[in-house]
Amino acid sequence: MDAEQAQVDISKLSDADKKELNQILTNEAQKSSIQQTVHHLADVCWKKCVTGKITAGRLDKSEESCAQNCVERWMDTNLAVLKHLETLRGQ
Repeated sequence: MDAEQAQVDISKLSDADKKELNQILTNEAQKSSIQQTVHHLADVCWKKCVTGKITAGRLDKSEESCAQNCVERWMDTNLAVLKHLETLRGQ
């Protein structure tokens, strides 16, 4: 099957198929956004907390504590922003 045959004319889809396709695209966009966020968080916390070589396949205690704190503060911040946005939306 060449690229021309693989293309679908979306205007010919039924309303139910359009709705299903839209939901699939929305879900994939959300997955991508979550993956990007996790990647960014891991990068930020890694650069902030991992200062030396990893020995024995583990972070040392201070690095592990820093990484856990970094993630927890990020989550706290996200929750605070979401709550604030919900408050603004309710006004």
